[in-house]
Order: sequence, then C-alpha cells, then structure tokens
Amino acid sequence: MNKTLIIDAVAVREDIENRMMVNDLHRAAGSEKKDNPHEWLRLKQTKDLIAELEKETTVIPVVTIEGRNGGTYVCRELVYAYAMWVSAAFHLKVIRTFDKISSAPSINPAKVNEQIQAGVILLESASKLLNLSNSSKLAGFQKLQQFAGIPNIMPVYAIDAPSDAVDGSSRPTKALSYLLKDHGIGLSANQVYRQLEKLGIIEHKQRPSRSGVGGIKQFWSLSAKGCMYGKNITSPANPRETQPHFFESKFHSLLKLLETVS
Repeated sequence: MNKTLIIDAVAVREDIENRMMVNDLHRAAGSEKKDNPHEWLRLKQTKDLIAELEKETTVIPVVTIEGRNGGTYVCRELVYAYAMWVSAAFHLKVIRTFDKISSAPSINPAKVNEQIQAGVILLESASKLLNLSNSSKLAGFQKLQQFAGIPNIMPVYAIDAPSDAVDGSSRPTKALSYLLKDHGIGLSANQVYRQLEKLGIIEHKQRPSRSGVGGIKQFWSLSAKGCMYGKNITSPANPRETQPHFFESKFHSLLKLLETVS
C-alpha cells in the first residue's frame, strides 16, 4: 500500500512488505482485552489460515518484532480475518476503509510533498506580511495537515497575547465595533481605524478582487506595532483577508493613544 490506513484516527503502521501492525488494529478496535490479537493468533482457524497463506506466497504472513517499539505485522488477508474475529461492525469498517483507499485517485508522493512545502512557505510568508495571530497560523497548519492525510499531531489551541506579555496566557479579544459600543464611544469602527492608521497601529492591505474598485479589494490589518494591542484573525467574510481584533485588557491604553491624535 502507498497510503496510510487510518481507522478511527488510529494510523495502522506498515513494514516494508506492506504487512500491517495488528497491535494498531487492536487499538483502533477499542483495545478491549477480549480482542487481544495474541489470543486470536492462537486459534486453530487462524493457524490454518496462516498455513494456507504460506503455501501461496513467498511473503511471510506474520512477523513479530521484539523490543520497545516492536509489534506483530500481518498480511492483508489476516487483517480481514482479525477484523472479522473482533466484530461484524469492525470488520465492515476495515473493509470500507480499504475500499476507500483503493478507489481514491493515485497520488504522486513527490508532487504532494512539493505542494505541502509550497503551502508551508506561503503560510509563513502570509503570516509575516499580515501579522497573523498564532491561532490563525495554527488553523492554516491544521488544514495543511489534513491535506497531507496524516494523523492530527497539531495542538488544539495556540496562545494569542500582546507582544509584551510574559506569562504565556491568551487574552480575550473583540472586534473594534463591539469594544466601542461596550465603552459607550460614539464613533464608528472606520473612524477609529483612520486614527489608528495615523499612529501606525493599523494599516491598509489589498488583494485582487473582481468586485473591488479597479480589481482591488482593501482591508484593514494590524501592523507589527499594533500587535501589542490586538491580533489579526482570518476574516469570516473572506479567508484571504484579515480582521483586526483587540485585546480587552489593552483597550484602555489604546483609547489613551487615540487622545494624542490631532
């Protein structure tokens, strides 16, 4: 096989002969004691099946590797047999997983690797250009991980805090319009953005857009300096834009700065 078998978020490891680790299958089935693969291997029907397989192929059907990272690897026919022994439901799940892999279009590993590398470079460049928050960058890497078809190894959250924070804890944020309303300030978000632009806290960014003026759409983004007062998240209106969010704990400091703008 050239694609990883993943059952209920458990990746089933393979050896160089494409035998699959039955210990991983046991974990995917729920790790119940009654489904221990060693007990299954002792069954007469399993031994008979192994004997028949040994007559038909030069590949050894069952191989056990000793040691800390060892395990028992079995050929595909024995994978089906073990799954059937566990339960009808698990057997069906294994069959459908194999069918899904078999019917999927063939993928060139080199091309996928190039696409993933290009995605990482693009994401890193975009995060620097747009001063993306850690949580937004994490979301991008999670999508790359999903595209690569590998098990979920990324953390479930990222720390978003002011650039001068030292405690490693995230801070609550809100869109500017909500903060202005919460503090009873009778200005629109766009009016305040214009003032923050003069302070170098906000800057205009642009992207190509068919609906934009002259084929260009403009949007607001926090500058590197502005990351002391907030974070850039991916805009819910368009993933190619940012939307500034401001730390509630820093908003009073931001208001004092606005008082200095003429």
